[in-house]
Amino acid sequence: MTLPTDRDHGADTSVRVTVALDVLGGDDGPEVVADAALQVLDQQSGVDLILVGPTDLTHALAADRGIADRVEYASAGSALAMDEDPVRAIRTRPDVSVQVAAELVRDQRAQASVSVGHTGGVLAAATLTIGRLEGVTRAAVAVVVPAVHHSVVLLDVGGTVDATPELLAQFANSGRAFAIALGLSDDPAVGLLTIGSEPGKGDALRRLAHDEFLDLNLRYVGPVEGDDVALGGIADVIVTDGFTGNVVLKAIEGAALNTAEAISRRYADPEPALEVGRSFAVGTHAGAILLGINGV
Repeated sequence: MTLPTDRDHGADTSVRVTVALDVLGGDDGPEVVADAALQVLDQQSGVDLILVGPTDLTHALAADRGIADRVEYASAGSALAMDEDPVRAIRTRPDVSVQVAAELVRDQRAQASVSVGHTGGVLAAATLTIGRLEGVTRAAVAVVVPAVHHSVVLLDVGGTVDATPELLAQFANSGRAFAIALGLSDDPAVGLLTIGSEPGKGDALRRLAHDEFLDLNLRYVGPVEGDDVALGGIADVIVTDGFTGNVVLKAIEGAALNTAEAISRRYADPEPALEVGRSFAVGTHAGAILLGINGV
């Protein structure tokens, strides 16, 4: 994947941003994270990086890529395993990499932290260490889906699998603010993901959430269906619980790649179709962001 450059975004390169980058966790190992660090430094002139991980490892990764003198380092002893309880691990092992990265943001040594590790661990570390914004009960995990007509902010996609109507209403406000910050719309349309576009459709959670949304001070366009996530055009922000959102996100990614593979087999040059399929991959669009945290 090629990162957008400063020129692409018209960035003010006089403003520098420091990012704490967790090199541990993820499916592909720390080498991939270090490769990304090199790409960021080459393409984003306003970004400084702090590599978070075991000191010997981070120094070796940076040296191998010729960036040893272009980054800072923060020592972290280990990663959070996927089968660990994140809250317990963070409270008992202060040297876990996601926790160290969150502390750098809390202590204002970094303006943001990035990790490809345990989502629950990132959420727990951010909540316990950086804290939530005033009035926020629970942070939400949001992604930007490259829909057909326009991009769609989808949340929650894994942070809160058992949501309440009140939490979904809170997520709606967070998603709306995020969409405005992204420049998707000055007054984003917000939809509630359910099984039909008619009011009253869906389970008890969705029906009660619909009533909550009607009382919000935002442009609520009503219930929307699953295809509206991938097609766009109805809502700029689509809200659901973390369980449903995660399933929808992975289903869209799998369907896009499967369709692209099928089309590519019918043409001599398969790359255009495969490129379209890859464009829907979760990791292609800057991962996910935690909304409601008092930091990035």
